[in-house]
Amino acid sequence: MKFTVTGLLEKNLKDAHVIYNYYISNSYSNFEEKKISFKDFTLNYKKIIDNKLPFLAALIDNKVVGIAYLTKFREKSGYRYAFENTIYIHYKYKKKGIGLKLLEKLILISKKNKKIKKLVAVISGIDSKGSIKIHQKLGFKESGILKKIGFKKGKWIDAILMQKNL
Repeated sequence: MKFTVTGLLEKNLKDAHVIYNYYISNSYSNFEEKKISFKDFTLNYKKIIDNKLPFLAALIDNKVVGIAYLTKFREKSGYRYAFENTIYIHYKYKKKGIGLKLLEKLILISKKNKKIKKLVAVISGIDSKGSIKIHQKLGFKESGILKKIGFKKGKWIDAILMQKNL
């Protein structure tokens, strides 16, 4: 399967929004409980781009099949060098190497940005083996578990913390 990884363009925001909301409704990997509006998704996208952080898309025939981006890990100044990565793959294209390539590109771009020193992944403790595996493959190390920190669909969910120094 051939796909390309590139910066997400505004013309592809609707496809990216659909993928993002899929994970809100159908998984425990996104701790949001209600779908976000297209307007709010677009505002988040613009905030990421305005902060000169990467927001990537995996494309097959100009259709978005995966997204990955960085956000500030926390807003407090002491965390200014730490950024959290997020990756979502269209459910029809999982287990095809797309998440790995998106994360590889995020890491490559991050290494070129002097303000990014640490990458953090906050991964759901439910149905997350694939995410943990690709992060480990690219040098992320588990740094802790927040036990039963999230609550969604009537379940308490652990958050697995992984990080990579650049």
